[in-house]
Amino acid sequence: MHDFFLKRFIGVLSVAILAFGLSACDQVDLDEAQPTNSISLQQTIESKAGFEGLVTSMYDRLQSFGLYGQQYMLVPDALADNVKLRPGATSNRYPGFVSNGRFEHLGGYGAYFSTINEANNIIEDIGSLSLDRDPSVAQDIRDRIRGEALFLRGMAYFDLARVYGYTPGQEVGGFSLGVPLRTEPTRSPGAADEKPRAPNTAVFSRAAADIRSSGYLLEGNSNAKSPPQRATAAAAFGLLSRVELYRQNWEKADSAATAALGLTSAEVVDATSTSFQDAWEASSYPGSVFELSMTTGTDGAATNSNQALQSLTDGGRSDGTGAFAYEVLPSDDVKSIFASDDARTDLFAPDSLGNTYLEKYTGTIGNFTDRIPLLRVAELYLNRAEARYHQGEPDEARSDLNYIRVRRGLSPLTGITGQSLLDSILEERRREFLFEGKRFFTLKRYGMDIPKPQRTDTVLEYSGDRESFKILAPIPTGEVQSNTAIEQNPGY
Repeated sequence: MHDFFLKRFIGVLSVAILAFGLSACDQVDLDEAQPTNSISLQQTIESKAGFEGLVTSMYDRLQSFGLYGQQYMLVPDALADNVKLRPGATSNRYPGFVSNGRFEHLGGYGAYFSTINEANNIIEDIGSLSLDRDPSVAQDIRDRIRGEALFLRGMAYFDLARVYGYTPGQEVGGFSLGVPLRTEPTRSPGAADEKPRAPNTAVFSRAAADIRSSGYLLEGNSNAKSPPQRATAAAAFGLLSRVELYRQNWEKADSAATAALGLTSAEVVDATSTSFQDAWEASSYPGSVFELSMTTGTDGAATNSNQALQSLTDGGRSDGTGAFAYEVLPSDDVKSIFASDDARTDLFAPDSLGNTYLEKYTGTIGNFTDRIPLLRVAELYLNRAEARYHQGEPDEARSDLNYIRVRRGLSPLTGITGQSLLDSILEERRREFLFEGKRFFTLKRYGMDIPKPQRTDTVLEYSGDRESFKILAPIPTGEVQSNTAIEQNPGY
């Protein structure tokens, strides 16, 4: 993060902004005085309220429509084969993603480096925070704040690594750069130095180390916040299982998923006894280990009629199917892999024009406002199934796969092994996480061509054709121009 993004971050770091973040997420300790005037970063990191404000700022950033408030949930499906555009749609939010246009990709570079710098400031100084509490309680408070900062920094590096670089082992043409690694705080624009991009393996490793450390700090911590809106040990080890799949550390992915399952009280929704649709319409999804709780009117564009997940995907809203933003539908290809008795088909619904839309985001909290699951228990089972397959444990892999299938009203699979078993696990992942931002990355981490049934051609080749560079997002132009040490991704 050189001057281009750092100046933006330092320039807006004020208590006025932090106070907005605290009220938006409703995560303030009420016994702490709430500041009202702009102060320096140095002053911010001298009080518990200041540290909490930085943590809340990081959570708030995840809620933006350019991150998990919208695009990180839908764009990976549009870049692959899970999305088609509603005929007659005019908002033009997603045509570029569906067609894999040049520069049409996920972003978040500057936002995530702001998160990283906030986390670095916390990690650097939280140990010196003085608290007039019982020493053991005070240490749990410091450990919890550090643990949440490490969780969010690790998540930031993980997303940066998988968006802007190749997955380790799936590099094309020997290109193996990730993003710059920064683990020391930068507290003024003049203190920023030019850093080159680190190897992709190093960035993924940093993400895994941060998230693992977060889990250790949060596990058994008396001051840990309640799930699923805040990072917990279960969320940390669950996210770690995801990161280790990308690193192809199968044993570690298995053990992390198992640890998370032992720490969470969330359960896979059993659609044989509970309405799957009712579960998705609950104020908090019953199977969430970590989710974003959005607030109408205070969480920006992600909760308005132009950019909300509901606006883009829900054809049953009272304002009708002619609404400006409604344009993202499940592709015919993905609909074809659902059996008629699959409980997840309850979420498919026809609009008044005969289009089939998906009812995952229907305004469960308020108009244009949903809670957004980022880590569900179902993923822990499928992560472990995939890891166990790669460890040569087909029976255990099938067991985890069937745990999900049976709870979705499907018959268990028996006897399948080898590639057929892996294909079944990946297909189950595609069904389970439709419109949850996973499909493109599943194909990318296996180095597979990206099917494009919604285009006139059939695939976006992973390597070898004139479009393969679009597997990676471009580094923002401003960063490349201001940091001479940064190398742009091939093709841009």
